[in-house]
Amino acid sequence: MVAAGTTLTGDVELNDDFHLDGVMKGNLISKNDLIVSTSGRFTGDVKAKRVLVSGILDGKVDADRLEIVASGQVSGEIKVRELVIESGGQFVGASQVKKHDTPRLTFVNEDAAKTQETQDSSATENRAS
Repeated sequence: MVAAGTTLTGDVELNDDFHLDGVMKGNLISKNDLIVSTSGRFTGDVKAKRVLVSGILDGKVDADRLEIVASGQVSGEIKVRELVIESGGQFVGASQVKKHDTPRLTFVNEDAAKTQETQDSSATENRAS
């Protein structure tokens, strides 16, 4: 957490949530969330799981979810899976949607894969008859 009235300059990498009430200039990487409060000002690049902006964020955002609430302002480039902008929230910039991960069927071993292929081709032959 960076308290109101505090300025942090530099890059931060962490595994926890980061709550910004003050000013930060730099880059942030978090495996969890970035919260920019109404008094918070962030300038730089962000890579996080979720980003919630009530204050001002200027830079690049790479996240699963970006939420801009009514008082929030985001400018820059964003790459997100989900984008939520409440009424009154502002976004100026370019956006790109990340694809959702799709589950893929994989076999534990080759024998199981061959058995499945054989069953599939038998079913196709039976339908053709």
